[in-house]
Amino acid sequence: MVSRRTFIRAGMVTAVSAMTMSTMERPASSNQSKPVGFIAPAEESRHARTWMCWPSTASIYGRSSGYFESVQETLGRLAAAIAENEPVSMLAGAQHHDLARDLCGPNVTLVDTPTDDMWARDCAPVFVRNGDGQLGLVDFNFNGWGNKQQHSKDTRIASFLAKHRGCEYFKADIVGEGGGLEYDGDGTLILTDSCWLNNNRNPGLDRDQIELELRATLGVEKVIWVPGVRGQDITDGHIDGAIRIVRPGVLMTGGFPGDTSEWGQTLEESRNILNSTTDARGRSFKMIDIPSAEDVRSHSPDFFTGYANYYVGNDVVYTPQFGDRNADKHAQATLAKLFPDRKIVTLEMDRIYENGGGIHCVTQQEPVV
Repeated sequence: MVSRRTFIRAGMVTAVSAMTMSTMERPASSNQSKPVGFIAPAEESRHARTWMCWPSTASIYGRSSGYFESVQETLGRLAAAIAENEPVSMLAGAQHHDLARDLCGPNVTLVDTPTDDMWARDCAPVFVRNGDGQLGLVDFNFNGWGNKQQHSKDTRIASFLAKHRGCEYFKADIVGEGGGLEYDGDGTLILTDSCWLNNNRNPGLDRDQIELELRATLGVEKVIWVPGVRGQDITDGHIDGAIRIVRPGVLMTGGFPGDTSEWGQTLEESRNILNSTTDARGRSFKMIDIPSAEDVRSHSPDFFTGYANYYVGNDVVYTPQFGDRNADKHAQATLAKLFPDRKIVTLEMDRIYENGGGIHCVTQQEPVV
């Protein structure tokens, strides 16, 4: 599997060295109550809106002239596409609104708050809800994937959204990202050791301690750990790049056939773990594999060519097409079978995937309550 965002990039080292290392420490114990009775709904549950973040820091994308602008244009096209089917709110500082409005189109709502980058799945909160119709959100204390990238603005997005939406705010006692969590809304959570059991996020904590906090904040009942890959990409092996929950008991996996790299070996080990366990309701997992694309347009060494990073919107699944005709066609057909009640929309999103993330990584759903 192509690694997700290699983190030695222009502007990156300078940005990280300028930050204090205090965010490497665990967050202080929160005084807020835990979200008793709240759960994180499955992504395929009905959305009130999709949240996205405007990429505002050109130095992060220190490539050729015009490259950063093309990243912004690509994100704008994605926001416009999603907004055809459900409300989209784009977080952006006021000074970026004119450009964002031009690139996103009239159907995207701009919300004034500063951002560093576009990875809303990770810096935005995980939304939860309860049976009484209350909306809440969980702040997982985003620290730039272990201080690998500047994040002083992005780390404040969760608390801003709690005020903006007027919903319950729950601050977790651990550090992590939404892209490191796959939950089915029916009690089951899948995540990687490499991301959560990592001193750059949760020094000194073990599985039991992290699992206890995830059960409390997300309302899950069974946590399944798979290994992941540490130190090879900026996320330390987020689960949403390789294994996705389609629906309870059904998983989609993605990788290169016969891959003997650390990524391939780890994915195979993860499949074996999942094959030998059940979900929170005792269901065995059915796994469907969609091989990654190989004959692609981009020549970027960081180009993430997996199809697992799709986004499930209201009545639509958004998935990339990479220019590999056979692989793209197979992925579209397989997703159509996995989501028979949704339209499959394929999009050219190369500028996002060249930076190691994907459509899922730049979106975060707010559920209907």
